[in-house]
Amino acid sequence: MSRRVVIILTFVTAIVASYYAGLYYNKIVDNVPSGTTEINDEVFLEVMDHLMENHFSQPTEAELLQGALDGMIASLDDPFTSYYDLEELENYQQSFGESYVGIGVTVRFLDKLIVVEGVTEDGPADIAGIRVNDIIAMVDGESILELPFYETVGKIIGEEGTEVTIGIVRTGVLDMINLTMTRAVIESATVIYDSFMRDEELIGYIKVTTFGDATVNLFVNALADLETAGITGLIVDLRNNGGGHLGTVLNMLNQFLIDDGSPMFSTEYFSNGELIRDDYVSNREEPRLYPIVTIVNENSASASEVFASAMQEQGNFTVVGVTTYGKGTMQTDAAITATIGDKLHITIGKWFTSDGNWVHYDGGTDGVIPDIVVEQALIEKAYKVFLLDENEEILFDTVDLRVANVQLVLNIMGYTVRTDGYFDAFTRDAILDIQNDNTLTATGNMDSETLLVINEALDVFQDDLLNDSQLEAAITYLLND
Repeated sequence: MSRRVVIILTFVTAIVASYYAGLYYNKIVDNVPSGTTEINDEVFLEVMDHLMENHFSQPTEAELLQGALDGMIASLDDPFTSYYDLEELENYQQSFGESYVGIGVTVRFLDKLIVVEGVTEDGPADIAGIRVNDIIAMVDGESILELPFYETVGKIIGEEGTEVTIGIVRTGVLDMINLTMTRAVIESATVIYDSFMRDEELIGYIKVTTFGDATVNLFVNALADLETAGITGLIVDLRNNGGGHLGTVLNMLNQFLIDDGSPMFSTEYFSNGELIRDDYVSNREEPRLYPIVTIVNENSASASEVFASAMQEQGNFTVVGVTTYGKGTMQTDAAITATIGDKLHITIGKWFTSDGNWVHYDGGTDGVIPDIVVEQALIEKAYKVFLLDENEEILFDTVDLRVANVQLVLNIMGYTVRTDGYFDAFTRDAILDIQNDNTLTATGNMDSETLLVINEALDVFQDDLLNDSQLEAAITYLLND
């Protein structure tokens, strides 16, 4: 079985980058009636010659070939298949390590939009003012709305110390917001662990942020430390984990699931034109002597869903949270032999849960459904508010989505105010109180200095795991199991 995993993750398909890349790409001539003309080598070359000789923009052969290549991939309507040159590939691959160079955001592909799902505290994006749920629309003045997911990620990631301008679309703001930041090394531990003592029970907690290169060893070491400490239950937190290496999740599942003859999960994929099916059965014989809960959310995707569904269906372990993203496809990198270092990141097949379900968002079950559904409170989803201009203020007696967010924070700071976004007298009194307590200019309006105080209060609240409703639900379940 281990041999097959290596094949899935690392096999290289020899692809010759034909200059006739549009051989069967019928979109290159939109006006050709269906079934009347076969798009072959001769037609492709003739169209290319006409364009180079007669189109007013005077395109080069290289530009047209690149367009044909891009169009061929776009015709698949698959955001997870992309062409990488060597630099883009290296930038993408580094995201699976324990640190990477970038701006400090995690993103997801939603309805062909790149949506920010997480911002690293004190990273370049955080300092510049990017926040969760912003839509990344431009990178250095270039629209990325039509680009594949991984190509966009490659443009955002870059060399340390270089500047990048990110254009974002934000709910409630009419114009695009352009934010310039300097790429830096982002520490991104893929495994974080802790423990909680509750009712004389020691609950272990392991958060996995991605299934990366070093994750298995880190996970096994964390598990060993927690078991040495004497845990009576374990929580594996996969929220906002967008996936990673299939071999990594397989090795992690083998830490828990017992070989009962049923697969933990299965895959169907194409290799050299042949459809291959693999069933992955556990190699573990002895069970862990404590209950285990997996936490997921709407941003848990791909390998996270493999883990959660296997724990739920094959292991009968409980899953807590909300329905996952729903990515049921798998990818590998195919070397382009006509180039140096270029690769095609290509969707080769599907994976299925232990019970045979396909979780995909398009044609599948739309994700893994938790056993215990727990929605987060609004304050848990609240974001820090930044003003784009140091002289800007959010004024009393106005309505603003940012005000609604600040009002949520004011309530956890001890004030009792409305949360509908109307900047009323009670909200103004709370702002005046904060300004006076922190020796700020007391205007009653929200300026940058006042918002820094409020943002810090939000950080303190959200960093306290006791305020995490989904985690608390998992702990409560373990105590009552």
